Amino acid sequence: MYNNRYDIEGCVNTDQNANRLYCHGFHEGYDQFKEILKQYVDDNESCTFYKWSDGEWLFLQGISNIGGVTNVGMRDTNIGADKIDMTPFRDGIIKNDYYMVESYQEAHQMWQKIFPSKSYNAAAEWAYALVANRWFFKTFKGQIGLVGAKEKLELIQELLEYKEYREYLGIDKFEDYIYLPQKYACDDIEATAEMVKGQLKNAKSKIFLEGIGQAKMALLHRMKEYHPAVYITVGSGIDAIAGIQDTIGRPYFADWKNYRIKGYDYEKTDIWARPKVESATDRIVWLEKKI
Repeated sequence: MYNNRYDIEGCVNTDQNANRLYCHGFHEGYDQFKEILKQYVDDNESCTFYKWSDGEWLFLQGISNIGGVTNVGMRDTNIGADKIDMTPFRDGIIKNDYYMVESYQEAHQMWQKIFPSKSYNAAAEWAYALVANRWFFKTFKGQIGLVGAKEKLELIQELLEYKEYREYLGIDKFEDYIYLPQKYACDDIEATAEMVKGQLKNAKSKIFLEGIGQAKMALLHRMKEYHPAVYITVGSGIDAIAGIQDTIGRPYFADWKNYRIKGYDYEKTDIWARPKVESATDRIVWLEKKI
């Protein structure tokens, strides 16, 4: 039976783990989480919020053969997680300020096995929900930037040419778009770091939403050194903003509307759940392509 103790206003959760969530003080923590974010931004302070789930666990274990994003040639790596020096990734994780772990028991156990002396202090679902109910955009309008795959951020910029989509998000534009390679960003993590550094040095946003896969392990904590701001992992929340979210399979996004542009070449965009995104269960709003 669905456990509605973990409902969040403005969201619907149909993720496979929706019935398995356990987080003491979930709603009190959610409200406090929002206040913490607002305080950091208001005070112009730098901070990082790192997200942990099963993909991070598989990557750190060097597992590249079970059909996930860590597989060779899929998204994060073209050489395989087992061929990558994990030192900057593992060390990078514990240099963040907050640790957001998904709220089901296996995710808790995965974290504790890798980092037994580090306590997580936030639920990853809170970050997902704040994209899904558009709180981020309403709260930090004129102050918010994105960090993600180049092709997805370019798609977002095209979507924001449409008044209907701007009204849906509640925002006219994002202040910065920080690009990473869409694929294999982990294979040469130092080259990827230089790419991010070069863009962030000219940034002006006070808070960034980040969705860069496993590269965040090594890069997220460095971003506040490149440009002082709040950085928070929203994972597939970037896909949602780009209109390519798996609304059924991702936590708290079942009520999200995927805005799509008719005639746009979506084949150039890496969509993880491609078999699902065109299904009738997705909430798709089609926009006429601008001439």
